[in-house]
Amino acid sequence: MGQAFPTPAVHGPDGWPLSGATFGSADHYARAVGLLHRNPDAALDALCLALRLSPAFVMARVAMAYLLAWDEPAMGRATVRGLMPHDRTAREASHLAMLSAAGPGGPDAAALRAHLDTWPDDILARALQAQSAARAA
Repeated sequence: MGQAFPTPAVHGPDGWPLSGATFGSADHYARAVGLLHRNPDAALDALCLALRLSPAFVMARVAMAYLLAWDEPAMGRATVRGLMPHDRTAREASHLAMLSAAGPGGPDAAALRAHLDTWPDDILARALQAQSAARAA
């Protein structure tokens, strides 16, 4: 009867595509990443809003899994398992691999450095690096 409108790709503030995101959910995600280090509870609230708008938003689920994994690694890994059927980019898959191997201190420092070697402007990876350093201090 007609043609569907093409869905434009949504990108985060770092320029990387965000699988499953809408423009509104991407705004909440960006706010959450900014709050990750300073106010994890507010970051979790922003991620919940992002996921309410876009339930298949991979990076919002990834960021939420990281927050949960800081204190409860099994909870983070369980969140990752729920993402397996969703389409994702290579960058998002790299985050999922880091989450799968994360311990109570967050992602492995070497894996995080390798990820940032490939995607140096990844705002979530940079926030995780700062969070890991703050927790180690």
